[in-house]
Amino acid sequence: MKYRSLTVATQPAVEPVTLAEAKQHLRVDISDDDTYIGALITAARQWVEEYIDRALVSQQLTMRLDSFPYEFELPRPPMASSGTLTATTITYTLDPGGSGTATPTTTTLSASTYRVDREDTPGRIRTVYGGTWPSHLSDPNAVAVTWWAGYGAEGSNVPAAIRHAILMLVGHMYEQRLAVLTGSISKEIEFGVKALLDSQKWGSYR
Repeated sequence: MKYRSLTVATQPAVEPVTLAEAKQHLRVDISDDDTYIGALITAARQWVEEYIDRALVSQQLTMRLDSFPYEFELPRPPMASSGTLTATTITYTLDPGGSGTATPTTTTLSASTYRVDREDTPGRIRTVYGGTWPSHLSDPNAVAVTWWAGYGAEGSNVPAAIRHAILMLVGHMYEQRLAVLTGSISKEIEFGVKALLDSQKWGSYR
């Protein structure tokens, strides 16, 4: 399944590691760089989410496609599986020729027409048994699905290996503030960070 776009509809309320944890890792005991270190934590978290294709702290995602697939395969697992952050919404653009209107309109698909598999990695959405997706206008961004993903609302819910990799990245960026080290070629992220994060990947999905 090829989606057109993936956006964060609701950003995480907290980061996987706190400012205090990052400062302890950096051995920094003054507040002068607090804002800067906080920005590094966010940048490191975003890099990690891209690298392992997982959502870390609870966040709402929206994926847009041109048409209904056979099934939705939702990137950035894990899907939220309990609590209040389990709402899933599918909207689609009606075909003007089939709806009796002159211009396309957007409607929300009834949740009773599809089933959500939160246990699979990544999560999936399929029609009910024997069901079909509705007729719609096949057009850029004609179908959108919104869901919640992440290990939970608290940073401490994120696996320790991922949290430590974020701390290592923050340390790297705090100490090395230039894109290229003086007198050297461009340097790739250290093996230790990728080794920690690779342990959080799975099968052939990534």
